[in-house]
Amino acid sequence: MNTLTQHTLSQSVHICLCFALSISFAGTTVAQSNYKAFELNRESNWDSLATEDMNGDGLKDLVFSHFDQSRGREIHIHHQTSDGSFSALPQRIEVKTEIIAVGFADLRSDPGTELLLFANAGVFSLSSLIEGYAGNLKPLLEWELIATVPDLERVSFVLSNTDINNDGYVDLLLPGRDSYGVFMGGANETFQLLSQISTANEQSNSAITRERGISADLGISAEEGISIKLSIETKTPYQDFIEQWDKPDEDTETLLRTENWMQNAVLSRLNDDELLDILYLNVGSDGLGQLNIHYQNASSGFNEDADWTGSIDVRGEIELADVNGDKLTDLIRVSNDGNEADARLYINEGGQFNLEKPSQVMRFSGYDVRLDFVKLTEDALPILSVNYYTIPVVGAIRNASLNRVQLLFDHNLEDTGQVFNRRPDARIEETFSAANVKGLSEQLSLRHDVDGDGRNDGLYITEDGYIAAKKMDSSLLIADEAFWEYIAAKSVFEFKVVKLNEDDLPDLILTHGSSSTVLVALP
Repeated sequence: MNTLTQHTLSQSVHICLCFALSISFAGTTVAQSNYKAFELNRESNWDSLATEDMNGDGLKDLVFSHFDQSRGREIHIHHQTSDGSFSALPQRIEVKTEIIAVGFADLRSDPGTELLLFANAGVFSLSSLIEGYAGNLKPLLEWELIATVPDLERVSFVLSNTDINNDGYVDLLLPGRDSYGVFMGGANETFQLLSQISTANEQSNSAITRERGISADLGISAEEGISIKLSIETKTPYQDFIEQWDKPDEDTETLLRTENWMQNAVLSRLNDDELLDILYLNVGSDGLGQLNIHYQNASSGFNEDADWTGSIDVRGEIELADVNGDKLTDLIRVSNDGNEADARLYINEGGQFNLEKPSQVMRFSGYDVRLDFVKLTEDALPILSVNYYTIPVVGAIRNASLNRVQLLFDHNLEDTGQVFNRRPDARIEETFSAANVKGLSEQLSLRHDVDGDGRNDGLYITEDGYIAAKKMDSSLLIADEAFWEYIAAKSVFEFKVVKLNEDDLPDLILTHGSSSTVLVALP
């Protein structure tokens, strides 16, 4: 599977518990030790859980989709209170059958964030502070979306709304039947169609018609916007650079089936003008993958045709990240062949890329190789964190064990031909078997400052299913012992550090099997 990735249902609440917790910690550095905890039980606990300030009190609320056999689809909102807890009973908002997806944006002069309702022919706004739709629903724009058939039991969340041109208003990049529409927001909930861009080209369409037995399912993905799935009998040139996913249940599939499809367009900063640009992949005239860039003009928006194109090998996964700390988006291609993988880094050169000569090539021996670029302090250059798995032959035979390896590479300041050091500055290797499989669910993350000292810590899930943090020194060596630990009543499978209020303390959302624990830090 290849994706262009940028580094950003049936549910019911059974039990809601709020209580103050103390967290155990050790060492000389004092981490946050006092939290208010809220337990949220949902039948589909792994579906999207949004955090938005819906009533304008400066506190983030919990928002998720819910389905009831008698009521139909609903949006449930648990409002946060001033003491860090949440309302035990949710506010319920009906979702009309025409609605395909829901987004969030602060559009009205009234306090709080409004709901953006995406229908097949346009987008509407709805305030959660006003009961019902009458006198509340407001049409924002007309646009025929590429996905027109809603899921009758689930509402997808579109969380990618952003200020594209830095004017202080929310803008929208919407996939339509034939092209993407760039809608610039203005005062009083107004939107203007400024540009239209088609990510498909003649080569893309002709390549599809040459293939036999192809059908395409399209829809709005809760996490990544437009999603595409191809069902094929023969190999297609698109399978390496389109959004694909596994369908969980054939009976609940309600995506539109059509021959029209488009590659995913991504907003990202590619040059020095502080404006977001658009890039995407399709097929070039040479039959290979083609990277396309549309630069944003402050007055005229985006040109219909790409301003820059380049031929690229699309095997593997293509990712976007700021690799060298210049605040411009760089390109990374990771390809795997069995247990061998190589990562090619392409540094942004003024909004263009030399795709024939990568800035650095790094090779690894392992499975499921993943790269992350992290700034450990606000003014530091990014370091490279590489994670992968190896299978020891003897251990696999005796106790079905595997190793997880994490390599840390500091930024190379001496060799101008290399972005990161050739050899890792630190290495962490863990062995997992049936006895400690709980710790395998999440790798050590270096993206969060747990104790508030201005330097990121290593946050991870322990072998017992708890969440803990370790310190890291300036040479990238990680401490042997944790200085902070939260012991949950249930095993933690996933964690997210979030900002749920206006203080500077990190809050957390811990995901268990059938519930989530929301931890709001207290002073």
